[in-house]
Amino acid sequence: MQRRKFIKSMGLGLGAVGTSAVMTGCQTLADNNYQPVSATAPIKQAGHFSNIIVGSGYGGAVCALRLSEQGHPVLILEMGMRWDRTSDHNTFCKMITADERSSWFKDWPSAPIPIPRRIKRYPGVLDLIEYDEIKVFAGRAYGGGSIVNGAIAIQPRRSHFEQTFPWIDSEEMYRTFFPQALKQLKVSQIPEDFFNNSEHYQFTRAAERQAERAGLKTEFFGNSYDFDYMQQEAKGEVYPSALGGEVIYGNNAGKYSLDLTYLKDAEATGNVEVKTLRKVNAIKQMDNGQLQLEVHVLNIEGGVDTIEYYSCDKLFLNAGSTGTSELLLKSQAAGTLNNLNEHVGQHWGPNGNIMTGRNFVYAAGEAQSTIPVKGINLWDGDRGGSKYKIFAEIAPLPLGVETWTTLYLAITDNPERGNYYYDKASQSVKLNWKRSQNEYSVNAAKELIEKLAKANGGRLSSLLFTKGYGDNFCYHPLGVVCSVKPLMSMGELKVMKIFMSKIAL
Repeated sequence: MQRRKFIKSMGLGLGAVGTSAVMTGCQTLADNNYQPVSATAPIKQAGHFSNIIVGSGYGGAVCALRLSEQGHPVLILEMGMRWDRTSDHNTFCKMITADERSSWFKDWPSAPIPIPRRIKRYPGVLDLIEYDEIKVFAGRAYGGGSIVNGAIAIQPRRSHFEQTFPWIDSEEMYRTFFPQALKQLKVSQIPEDFFNNSEHYQFTRAAERQAERAGLKTEFFGNSYDFDYMQQEAKGEVYPSALGGEVIYGNNAGKYSLDLTYLKDAEATGNVEVKTLRKVNAIKQMDNGQLQLEVHVLNIEGGVDTIEYYSCDKLFLNAGSTGTSELLLKSQAAGTLNNLNEHVGQHWGPNGNIMTGRNFVYAAGEAQSTIPVKGINLWDGDRGGSKYKIFAEIAPLPLGVETWTTLYLAITDNPERGNYYYDKASQSVKLNWKRSQNEYSVNAAKELIEKLAKANGGRLSSLLFTKGYGDNFCYHPLGVVCSVKPLMSMGELKVMKIFMSKIAL
């Protein structure tokens, strides 16, 4: 099947073929998402707060709950909007019919696979930050990435955790904190009888059979989606969310995102204030030991209505690897944070993300759940002698038609790292990362596909990704300042009372 015919068969139209041309070029964090700040924008002194949290994703949500439940007052500043659910289930849009709610000030929906529907620019839930050789997705909403992800919750392999975080007490993590996080996030696994009999997981079972024929191990993993609710969806008793094509632009029901778990519990203490559409633009260390934040109040057109100034005793940065690095490096370049060391912005990585797929083996099913529940594990054990470590989530392709395609969103043990840096010429923060640095991930995915093809036939899918591998984007960027060295070397950030959460608990 030709690429154009395949795209047309999905009901997306031929515009998808050229969408990549619309979405190319280098964008920095200070990109064209926003209108220039007017010289006449009013300035407001917004007051002093004991604790300010920047960002409401996993790290920010945990900070908010743990501080507030101990009686500490907290202000959360979130760049995105707050998306409260309604009884009409119309808060978020579906993927196939994406509209302006899908994307953060974009002309086209942000998605790993292009959706050729021109949309109005609006503060939607999913952002796409484009650099020279990689695109980074980011959640822009109260609840951060939990709004736009597939709610997968996999406890890390202990050996890998200990190798990555040797300074953390792993015994306490695995005995206390990981179980606590799983409980708070309402993580569960899909009931096997439902999985084995549901038409909506035919795509997973088809991929599972192919893996078994190739001698590869598959395993279930946990998820923050309510599988009791999903079973009601399958019976037609409730609104269909996961079974109705909703996930990366938010779920109108079923998914326990952070605004329904950690953040909800934090607000229930009465100690949390939330301000949305607030983009923190700069941080300044003041002579009295306090920190000052310059904050742009955004409107729904992308303009700045007001510039607010806040001061705080303690600042908790949880703006993701992109936002946190930008804030620190911009402030360092401006001379307002002078004690930062050379490690800030270093050691960034895309978590080994790569997408790939195979065609024309087994029917995948027309009706597919958007919630993944199983993956191929080539990370543990001897891996058949392979030098590559890869865990390939069996991903849905919920287009409403039979695609005969098995899709994988994989994470590999890619050792390559990039770095953020401040570019004086453009007065912006940029990312130094080359597409060639994904060679490990591409080779790991190729080896997986070759093993599957040898045992099952079929061929690499070149319909969705250039040359069959989506190695030019990252859906799971590292979630904070990317190395512990900025926090450990001389304690500068601790002295300045800036904190960054490394692990969401």
